[in-house]
Amino acid sequence: MTVEQIIQDSVAEAKLLREKERRMEVRKLLDYYTGTETDKYIDEYFSADAFREIPVYSANFTRRFVNKMSRIYTVGASRNVNEQYSLLTKKKDARMKHVERMTRLVGTIATQVIYREDLYCFDYRPIYYFNAHFDGSNPFIPTAITYPILFGVDDPSHTEKLQYAYWDAERYVHYDEKGNIMNEYNHGYGVIPFVFTHKEELIDSFFVEGSTDIMSCNEHVNITMTELQLGMRFQMFGQPFITGLNGDKKLERAGSDTILDLPEGASFGIASPQGDVEAVIEAVKFQIDLVAQNNHLYVQFAQDGGETPSGIALKIKDLERFEDYQDDLELWKMYEDDFYQVEKAIASYNNIKLPEELSIDFNEPEYPKTVQDQVLLDTHRLENNLATQAQLLVEYNNDLSIEEAEAIVEGNKQKNQKLSIFDRVRQEAERPTEV
Repeated sequence: MTVEQIIQDSVAEAKLLREKERRMEVRKLLDYYTGTETDKYIDEYFSADAFREIPVYSANFTRRFVNKMSRIYTVGASRNVNEQYSLLTKKKDARMKHVERMTRLVGTIATQVIYREDLYCFDYRPIYYFNAHFDGSNPFIPTAITYPILFGVDDPSHTEKLQYAYWDAERYVHYDEKGNIMNEYNHGYGVIPFVFTHKEELIDSFFVEGSTDIMSCNEHVNITMTELQLGMRFQMFGQPFITGLNGDKKLERAGSDTILDLPEGASFGIASPQGDVEAVIEAVKFQIDLVAQNNHLYVQFAQDGGETPSGIALKIKDLERFEDYQDDLELWKMYEDDFYQVEKAIASYNNIKLPEELSIDFNEPEYPKTVQDQVLLDTHRLENNLATQAQLLVEYNNDLSIEEAEAIVEGNKQKNQKLSIFDRVRQEAERPTEV
């Protein structure tokens, strides 16, 4: 074996090891997000007998934290292209909300853009386990992607088997685990029908680390709480003990109304548990609060009590997270453009022409307001022609179109005018006549 072959084998082995580690990490992140079988990750810290005494404690704040940090698509986005594009992307906001959350969780994902001829719209399929391939010109722009896919088999004893998909700007290849090509064709899009999204801007690697700090904290909490449950299981009650009694002697169980008759020299006592439950709970709260602060999140525990913070107070507490949101906006504007380029290429292949440019406006999430604050804001917007009555109605009822809202407003105006006429007639009738 030559030096070059040894070097190539070494590099290939190291790359394979990194890919395996990443797949395992992604699997663990997804499990903690979904709360699926997370007990398997802490089994090694306990004896087998422990889980015959208590069930494993499985908290799931990974999902809550990740969702709370993913705010770009909380209230959707307005894509100002044309009516045809709106029909083509009717699934997009719902899918993009999930894509953002998974990007935040995993760090880097690939999303396939698929044209559904039966529904006349695009669909979006996130891929979590994949390998990106580069041609050497740019280490951050893949020229091909491969990923595992699952297919059912005829043998009921094997419900699934692993196969793979390959995509580049021209070809699709379906092959098995041995590399045998099972199907291939030229898709004709001219681009890879995938968009790669990252939790943060790329620096020195294509793959970005996901929310491993949140997941690790979640794991520590599960271990600590399981230990606490075990301690409470064995130490909830005091342990009776007797000294000065021969081993062959038995002491009958006695109640509060019974006097123990002990032999001379014997003594009876109860050892109280020494575990500090409150200290453990405070330690758990500290761990959760620390990881929340590191991610610019505000957590209020249920037992904290106090008044519900106002919208202004929440905005102040959430200031760092809001600054992160502003940074993420720029990143996801770029990703939206990437999606549009792929959509445009696939649409063109299907004889659908879309405009060259995408105009997008992200709807900013709002903080809760008091009724008085909301009334003052709405009045200010109406008086200064910043909004119409129909637009305000749509804000309060997202199911309405602007045309439906305008019809409702106009109908209400007519009803109110009639009522005012009746009021005037009634007032005239009730006015005392002059003698």
